[in-house]
Amino acid sequence: MDLKYLIRHSENKENSPSIFLLHGYGSNKEDLFSLEGYLPKNHTIISLEAPISLPFGGFTWFEVNQEDIINKSYYKKEEDVDEIAEVIINNINKLSTQFGLNKSDTTVLGFSQGGSICWKLGLNYSENIRRILPISSYINVFENKIDNHNNILTYTSHGLYDDIIPIDLVKETILELIESNDNITFEEFPSGHTINQENLSSIIKWIEATNL
Repeated sequence: MDLKYLIRHSENKENSPSIFLLHGYGSNKEDLFSLEGYLPKNHTIISLEAPISLPFGGFTWFEVNQEDIINKSYYKKEEDVDEIAEVIINNINKLSTQFGLNKSDTTVLGFSQGGSICWKLGLNYSENIRRILPISSYINVFENKIDNHNNILTYTSHGLYDDIIPIDLVKETILELIESNDNITFEEFPSGHTINQENLSSIIKWIEATNL
């Protein structure tokens, strides 16, 4: 399955690093692409769009509702999450080949539902991705696979007043991850379910600090 996307080419078009953007539930490829002006000019920025359209507009990567989040069963249909993660990886690989991107320097930034997929990609596809940035996102229970995150750079953040994915639902797992992994940066911000200016500045600084 080929996903729709928006692209901003890097200043150096040959073998450039890349940042792939995964929007949240009910949004579209234009949403996070609005950040491209803040992201490094030497990176190619590609915003992917989820394939499932919603009746009230926007798109979703997989079916989910608020009750699933509150009951900590966000991956109730785990096979759906596995399937879309594979679709995303296939699209990342295809677009990286098509545009001559550096496959050793791929970053994925996701918000909310897109952020939860970032965690999934970091868990199952760390050989394809160097950095993940899950923002305001839910983390599934990792069972015994938590050590698989050791080789991937991660920046994650959450709003203290998030009423969509309450921080208490994810903070315990994040802190557990940090105890086992030196490559994870976690920050809290006085915001709701959004990326505020302070959070955006921190994201940009982290990307710059971890550039090759």
